[in-house]
Amino acid sequence: SSGINAEYGGDKEHVYVEHNSEMDRDVVYLKEISWLLFRTNLPKLVSFPAKYRLRLHLQVRENVVWKGDQPMILRVQNCETHDILRHNFIHPSVWVDLAAGREINLDYNGYNDLRDLRIEKTDVPTWYFLVLDNIPVEKGEDLYFTVDDRINVFWKSGKSWDFLEVIRIGDGEQGVKGIVSN
Repeated sequence: SSGINAEYGGDKEHVYVEHNSEMDRDVVYLKEISWLLFRTNLPKLVSFPAKYRLRLHLQVRENVVWKGDQPMILRVQNCETHDILRHNFIHPSVWVDLAAGREINLDYNGYNDLRDLRIEKTDVPTWYFLVLDNIPVEKGEDLYFTVDDRINVFWKSGKSWDFLEVIRIGDGEQGVKGIVSN
């Protein structure tokens, strides 16, 4: 994995890179783990003041298992100061409901601003974008993005990650600043 550093409860056979025929490229596949933490630095991608959007391209397979009541935590932080620019929660039931074609609830007890957190379908079945919008960057700074599911120690399986896209909002939103791949 060149761009994403991951820690997880299990050995390397539980989270690994595999070729995905639908995408025709390698993706990070989650076979089965008890807890998960992955973090990726976004140096030089966020180079000047603006609002940014992160889009994590992920697959939620039909056989997804994500139990428990503790949320997955999504964070965007400053590398130097560790100040939090974005902090969202996703309840485990979201992944199971998404795979089953049921309506999902990203509200998480009123904590999340639903204008700034959403899941978008893609043209490829079972693949989605998890979108964090309007991340304020006041000055050019190196950031990192974390997906933290260590509190929920129930076994999880049936997801894949492809890449993380960073987009500067504005100027017609044409400004893709960079992609961090598996």
